[in-house]
Amino acid sequence: MFRLKYLLFLIPLFLISCTDEDPMLGMGLVDDTDKLNTNKYDNFDIEAFVFHEDSLKTSDYRYMTLGQYSDNQFGLVKTSIYSQVSLSSTTIDFDYYKNNSDSIVLALSYVGAFTKDTSIRTMEMKVEIFEITESFDDSASYFKKSSLQYNSTPIATQTITISPKDSVLINGGKLPAHLRVNLGNDFLQKIINAGSFSSNKSFLEFFKGFYIKLTPTSNTDVNGIIAYFDMYSSNSGMMLYYKDNVGRTQKYNFVFDQTSRRFTHIDYDFSSSELSQFALKRKSITDTLDCNSATGKIHLATLGISAAKLNINDLMQWYNDSTQSLGGFNQAMLIIPVNEDYIASVGGTQNIPSKIICFRKDENGKMIYIHDALSPAQEHYMGTYDKASKSYKMRITSHLQNYLNGNVKSSDIYLMPDSRTSTANRVVLNGPKHSTKPAKIEIIYTR
Repeated sequence: MFRLKYLLFLIPLFLISCTDEDPMLGMGLVDDTDKLNTNKYDNFDIEAFVFHEDSLKTSDYRYMTLGQYSDNQFGLVKTSIYSQVSLSSTTIDFDYYKNNSDSIVLALSYVGAFTKDTSIRTMEMKVEIFEITESFDDSASYFKKSSLQYNSTPIATQTITISPKDSVLINGGKLPAHLRVNLGNDFLQKIINAGSFSSNKSFLEFFKGFYIKLTPTSNTDVNGIIAYFDMYSSNSGMMLYYKDNVGRTQKYNFVFDQTSRRFTHIDYDFSSSELSQFALKRKSITDTLDCNSATGKIHLATLGISAAKLNINDLMQWYNDSTQSLGGFNQAMLIIPVNEDYIASVGGTQNIPSKIICFRKDENGKMIYIHDALSPAQEHYMGTYDKASKSYKMRITSHLQNYLNGNVKSSDIYLMPDSRTSTANRVVLNGPKHSTKPAKIEIIYTR
């Protein structure tokens, strides 16, 4: 029989430069006279805890969210946008537009939306657009609770129809779906009377940007909607419409680009939801919800609503137990079933996260990917929803190998949904003590 210190790892392993503190385990010694038998073990003592993701960075991403949505599982979430808008030219003289301007419009190009009922194509909402009065800090990152001062009197307030799938007719032409708001004559006069600017920097000192809110009207669906926008789309920006010398309508484009600072602000109300405990606590990673009863559920949601931590209490003990007589450690898979009651309550899996990513903490307490999530061969990690088993599956082989070898100090795994700043997706999973279909770790080994 093999001694455990001569553990043989049979799968190909990859070195990842950004995690060089985690060298892969080497090859063990194998006696040709020993017979290898494949075995499976999945009875680990796992504990799960849900926490509120307190430090989600939301600044300078291409894709942003805007709106409001509530449900009984995750509570109420509101997202709003602070953004600069930049000149599309090196310099500009607005005097040219004083006598021939028509209107000025803010536009945001849709890339989708989140609603409880995915068949809903449109929803009436109120949009409010304010002028930011506090400059962005060029060197700062902004997070989900960040904010800037703005003029409390809105530039524009309109009741509009959010319609992420319907094209828009402009001057007889059809454009892809986008939110479109006329900013009014007062704001138009402010811009065209501003004079000339020798650079985009000087323009941003004059006009610091927009704060944009999208909230339900009285007759809006009770759950609401969160719209998704592509800020770099050619249909996103601010358009100044004017007449040229022969009376044709033209436009000057202001753009959201890589020189324009922006961030999403997110507000929460958990008080009437299954996450109500968050309303009573500091909302930090140290404040958790225990998911370890027979009906325990793991709530995972984007926009910093919730993430989860898994403790594997007896992994090292199992590894050190000589009665296992391990000869090879082929694969470790984390399998987390989606809660069937949740699927029934929301009418399917259309709005669940496309992928769940596993993280760990480095020696400085920073959250980083586990090794498997960075594998060059994508199928080595997965993390996507498996329709056949109605569960998420994540390969965690390298992470556990590094822990057992002493290169990683903790086997703890942190679960977070993908696209955390650009979608409102969420899912409820079964905890590791669930009475019928628990979350589990399945290890395949030889001896």
